[in-house]
This record gives sequence, C-alpha cells and structure tokens, in this order.
Amino acid sequence: MPFRALAVIVALLIGAPGLSTPDWLAAHGPVAEAQATRGSLSGVVRSGPARVGLPYVVVSIPSLGIERFSGANGVYQLLNVPTGEHELLVRRIGFVPRRFSIRIEPGQRTTLDIDLEQVPVRLAGMTVTPVQPCKSPGVPDSLRSPEVWQLVATLRENAAAYRVLVTNYPFAYVQARAFGGIGDTMAVLQTIDSIAVPGTAEVSYRPGRIVTTVTVNSRRETIMRIPTIVELADKQFLANHCFSYGGTEQVGDATWYRLDMRAADKLRSPDVHGAVYLDSATSQLRRLDLELSRPDRLPSQFRGVLTVRAITTFVQIAPGLGIIDGLCAVNWLKPPRGGAVRSANVGHPIELQQSVAYQFKVPPPDVALVGTRPTPGWARGQALSRQGLSCAAEP
Repeated sequence: MPFRALAVIVALLIGAPGLSTPDWLAAHGPVAEAQATRGSLSGVVRSGPARVGLPYVVVSIPSLGIERFSGANGVYQLLNVPTGEHELLVRRIGFVPRRFSIRIEPGQRTTLDIDLEQVPVRLAGMTVTPVQPCKSPGVPDSLRSPEVWQLVATLRENAAAYRVLVTNYPFAYVQARAFGGIGDTMAVLQTIDSIAVPGTAEVSYRPGRIVTTVTVNSRRETIMRIPTIVELADKQFLANHCFSYGGTEQVGDATWYRLDMRAADKLRSPDVHGAVYLDSATSQLRRLDLELSRPDRLPSQFRGVLTVRAITTFVQIAPGLGIIDGLCAVNWLKPPRGGAVRSANVGHPIELQQSVAYQFKVPPPDVALVGTRPTPGWARGQALSRQGLSCAAEP
C-alpha cells in the first residue's frame, strides 16, 4: 500500500464568528437614537513617564463586545456606546493591562486619557526547565511561577491584538507555496503555486482533535489543523497544556524568550507540543514551533508517520501589529526498512509557504491598504539545502 502524507492545513488567521460594526458605519446610525441612548468615549493612551502616545492599543468594553485600536499617535475613539456604567479594558502587548469604570452620558463625549506601564519581565536569573510530562495542565500560578505566568499573559496579549486586527480590519493574503521532498542533505521542490487566503479562516481548537477528516472536492481527506495564535490563548488550549520557560534564543541583534508547551498526558489522541518565541524588546510573537503529539494514535493509513513539525514565522507591519510571514512544515516518516538513505524525491514530504502580499478591506489606522513582501523565487526542480530550512532538524 503506497504511503499517504498527512496534509498540514495551516489556518493563517483566527476565524471570527462575525465582524464587529466598524466605526465609520456605526457613526452614521439614526441621529435621534444616538443622541437619546448613546454617547462616545475618546482619549489618548500614553507610555509611562515619557507619556509618549502608544499605537495600536486594544481599547475595549468586553460586556458590549466593543474592541478598537488606538491610532499611531495613541488617540482612540469609541463611538455609539450605550449610555450607563461600563468596564473599560485597555491592553497593549508588552504593557500591564488596566481596567476602568466609565460612565457614558446620552449625546455626550466622555474623555479619558490613560497611562500604561511596561511589563517588568525578569528572566535573567530564571532557570531553564526541561520539558516534562504534562500531568497537571493549565496556566502556571502567578505567585509560584510569576515569570512563566507573565510569558503566557504576553502570548494572550498577542492573541488579543491579532483578534482585533482580523475582526475589525479584514484582509487577505497572497501565499506562494512549494511542495516537495526532503532527503538526507537536500530538499527538492516538485510543485509550485500561489493562492489567495482570507484572513478570517474559521478554526476552533478542540482538545485532542488536531487531526480530523474533512471533505475536499467530494473526497474524504485526513488533515492536521495547525492552531493559530488566537487558539493558543483559548481557554481550552490553556487548560490542556503545560507551560515552562525554555530559555532565550539570539536572532541577529534580538533576544527571544522561549515558552515551551506540552499537551496534557490525559489527551489520548493527537494534539500539539511546541514552543512560542517572544521578542524580549517588544514582547511580540516572532515564531511558533509546533509538533504533533501522540503520532502513535494517528489513523491506520498514516502508521508510517513519525511526527509532523510546522514552524510559522511572523513579521511586524506596524508597531504592535504582526501578521504571518511564512511556514515550513515536514511530515517526518519512519525510517525505511534496512536503513536505506532517503533521496529528496521519495523522502519526507515538505511544504513551504511565504506571504508575498496582503490587502485590507479597510486598513487599521496609519497602515497602508496594500503591502508586499519579498517573493521567494522558488522553481520546480530547485534543490534547497536542509541547513536553510527551519523545520528540517531531525525529530
């Protein structure tokens, strides 16, 4: 029976259950109703003692489902807010969140300027913890493991910013893709194409349900759905994984903190282990490295799979706003009988993706409507050294 590779499906961005009403539309509702039952809130969000305006702060009223970004100068504005008492939540990647009680008066503009303080992450003297079996999953205690708790909180702030981006400012990618095989020294690209990918692919995390069967073009296919950044901060994901500090990694002039994640031992079907890498200077997510857990529980047609590894990288398009840059994924197969050396043409299936363009329907404040990224220049039959592929390390 010929081997079938397990397709790796990457949901490039969080799926949103529905788009919030944008400010420009909300501002043109019935005037009489707005004056009678609604008001507005505005102000400036600044950073600490320097009082510099902070761009792309998430300003929200959770009970009303209202979430907006501040502009590049820190100015924010919430329009058509129902009158009454509300709790305001203000959060920015790398800063301590703040909550306020506000009162909105009918037909009135309420002004509230806000100062945020940077998160004091102190990891210099922290001991790197080897990854252990996950017997007690969940977010670490903030008193017993404050540093790890803070890294998880930083991941959640990245997720919040990502969610606001794709919910209020829908956009689409153009992805260049390459498929091929990776052998002992080289990877050979066999198929090249490009696709348009909406930024609101609907995916939801279910514990132990990473591998699932779907219908594609009237055919049943088994796929592995890679969790998105927002799913990594989902309550279900947090409750079914253990977290530990994995040390730092030097990337050029930048230092990245590594947060290790391991699927709970109680999950008896495939899920994901892995690590997230957070920039020590900006607290932004830079890389997501995931690996299939419990490959021994894959469907019988994939008994030849040793594991699946997928590395997603992110790029900043504005201060505090990141999008997906690229993907490198490999189906690592069990050694062939007799220990024969694999050639790239019959080796481990590999998939590469690179974002080459994106376009917003309505861009965030002070962000261009259209952006482009360098084109990888892949070609059919091209050979790539394993040393240049982030996902090419042996499992």
